[in-house]
Amino acid sequence: MKATQGKLGRVFLLHLENGDDAVKAIQDFARENGILAAQVSVMADRALAGIITPDDSDQPVLNLHGLTAGPITWTDADVIIQELLGMRFRRVKDPDSGLEVIAKMPSTKTRVMEKPSPTPEVAGPGTVPVYLFNAEFN
Repeated sequence: MKATQGKLGRVFLLHLENGDDAVKAIQDFARENGILAAQVSVMADRALAGIITPDDSDQPVLNLHGLTAGPITWTDADVIIQELLGMRFRRVKDPDSGLEVIAKMPSTKTRVMEKPSPTPEVAGPGTVPVYLFNAEFN
C-alpha cells in the first residue's frame, strides 16, 4: 500500500440544472477555478462519488464511479467539490489491467520530522526516538 497526505482546499457546492451535461459542467467548473485535484460527491437520483485528476496536459478530468459512457444529465443534482492540496498525481492506464488508475507523480517535497523522545522519567526506560514521515510516493 502507498499513501500520501495532503490538505483540503476550497469547497464548492454546485447545483446542476435540467439539461446540464454533468461531467462537462463539473470539468468546466474545475478548469475555470484552477482545480486540478479534488474529491467529488454528486447527489442526484442516486449518490455518486468520484475524483478530479489532471490529464497529460494538466487539464482537470472527472471520473465518477458507476457511470456509463456518454453525456449524463439529471433533472436536478447537487455536487460538492472538495479541492485536494499538496498532492501531485494523475490518472494513467495500467499496462496489466488496461484500466485507468491513479499514479502519483515524483515529489520534490519529502521531509522527515523527528519527534523528540520523552524523558526517561516520563516515558520509562528503553524509550526510543519516533520519526514521522510525510512523503509522496512514485
